[in-house]
Amino acid sequence: MSEEPVSTAPVKVERVLLLTHRSAELTEPIMPRLLKIFESAGVEVLVPAGEVVKHPSLGSHPSSDGQKMVAGGKDLILVLGGDGSILRALAREAGSGAPVLGVNYGRVGFLASIEPEDLEVDLRRALAGEYRTMALPSLRVGWAGREFRAVNDLALLRGGEARLADLSYEVDGEFVANVRADGIVCSTPVGSTAYNLAAGGPTVSWGVRAFVISFLAAHHLDTRPLVIGPDETLTVTNSANLSDVDMLVDGQKVGEMLPGQSLTLDLHGREVHLATFPEASFFRRYREKFGRMPPA
Repeated sequence: MSEEPVSTAPVKVERVLLLTHRSAELTEPIMPRLLKIFESAGVEVLVPAGEVVKHPSLGSHPSSDGQKMVAGGKDLILVLGGDGSILRALAREAGSGAPVLGVNYGRVGFLASIEPEDLEVDLRRALAGEYRTMALPSLRVGWAGREFRAVNDLALLRGGEARLADLSYEVDGEFVANVRADGIVCSTPVGSTAYNLAAGGPTVSWGVRAFVISFLAAHHLDTRPLVIGPDETLTVTNSANLSDVDMLVDGQKVGEMLPGQSLTLDLHGREVHLATFPEASFFRRYREKFGRMPPA
């Protein structure tokens, strides 16, 4: 997959679903200015009940309860928050196809396309339809008769008092290795700059359809990250005799894999849709958010 927009024809935004950082004090000062921009652009603002609790000034706007956002450009999900808030919005609206646009109120803001100091100009650009929508893959995880979706990553970590996790894995039924480690991280291209990057895994461009398995403090000299193709299936088994393995999806614990249990993982989760501006390429984000020195 190349880093190309799903659609390029400008479509004026008619409805915005507004989501904000869990710490209301970070975003409350911008609310009057933000609502004025929406009003002048003739945009309807939808808000979940939780946002009205955080920001009483939103109480006069229609509730998003029962409303379904749709693809096509007339609907936009605007998130004032950090990468965690943007990830939750992407996962929440994955089935709708509506794009998510982030304003950075976090520490890194790799997924955000607008900085607070540029809010006036860039938000008006977005409401005029001057953004592009990128369709990005997510992980599908099957375990114990349940199914999960991960926009960022699935982490399998040693649980309880276990000193190590004992994990074996195979790809498309072919055994690859048994690994003793603190855990493993399986990430999408979006998640490759998160836990995977901290674990020494490779950065994967958003233009690539693949997922990555990387290892946490592995007790093997020959353990290296592995990039897995879009149509391949990874199976991971807890090979320990006694110890459980904690399962985390996008940073949230969803269960414990018992000894002998397995899970399957592939890149066939529902696509998520990130709104971005043409100049905010993946590599520009990567350079500006993680680079140490500016270009000469």
